[in-house]
Amino acid sequence: MTSLLDQIHPFYILEQTMNNIDSDPGGSFQNAPAKPSAAPKPGSQKTAALKARLARILAASGVKAEEHEDRPSHFSFGAERIDAALRGNAGVDGLPCAALHELHAADKSDRTCAAAMALLLAQRCRTLEPDNRPILWLSESGEARRQGRLYPPGLAELGVDPSTIIHVDAPDSVAVLRAAADGVRSPAMAAVIVELSGKKPKGLDLTATRRLSLSSQKSGVLSLLLRSGSDADNPLPTAAFSRWQVAAAPSIALAGNAPGHSAFDITLLRHRSGLYGLSAQLEWNSDDQIFREQPNEESAPQPRAVPAVAAVRTDHPGTRAA
Repeated sequence: MTSLLDQIHPFYILEQTMNNIDSDPGGSFQNAPAKPSAAPKPGSQKTAALKARLARILAASGVKAEEHEDRPSHFSFGAERIDAALRGNAGVDGLPCAALHELHAADKSDRTCAAAMALLLAQRCRTLEPDNRPILWLSESGEARRQGRLYPPGLAELGVDPSTIIHVDAPDSVAVLRAAADGVRSPAMAAVIVELSGKKPKGLDLTATRRLSLSSQKSGVLSLLLRSGSDADNPLPTAAFSRWQVAAAPSIALAGNAPGHSAFDITLLRHRSGLYGLSAQLEWNSDDQIFREQPNEESAPQPRAVPAVAAVRTDHPGTRAA
């Protein structure tokens, strides 16, 4: 049986080629034994192989781990009103980097928009890092075949360098969460995006997200749980610091009726400091790498889809026919 990370493609796209993964429930999300003399736990050899392969990838990319103290404590949207409102008990604008945050697509059609928001928040955090650390994106291979994979030209249009993305296709949600547990513990990552679909993905529960949250606090790595096909009004309980609902918003045309910036409608559903009900329509400026609230102008909005972040053409060989 091959390991989870099988091969590297251009733009650090990693494809999953094995048919299944260690299914022993006793090995799910387990840490290494505390004592060297302790008996190895089920699945520990495969976990060690995954860590070794990931370490080789990071070494090849020139990424070096830094101490947690050197990492930024918070990142912001860039929109002053939103960032100030998120100050909470910490006394710092924005959201904490060393935490787990959850994003829900408002509707099935908003899946790409929510994916773009997750990526751009990770990008906002990554640009604060002293080194060019990568973003680890984890998704289910079956869902990727149905919905599409990361599209490098779409990333570039958003102002994100595709070479800074490490994409892992795992066979199922349990494997995604296992890989996420390892990725979040590595300080060599700028952020980890965990993409799961459906109302109740297998393995996603309060315990699993608590582990991700604690690992984020220890390593300083931003964790983003990206959910599509979920019920934002009655979500699964998680240990996320904040929970957001994301939908596409109409963009405002630029001068000469040119297409406007990509726009998002965001709503804060939960915040550990007790905040709720915060909402805004934000637009992303790819040149300045910043979010801004849309101006209140009497101009006719022009609908514009978010660039193809997680989509491919219908005739793409990796897309399953409907």
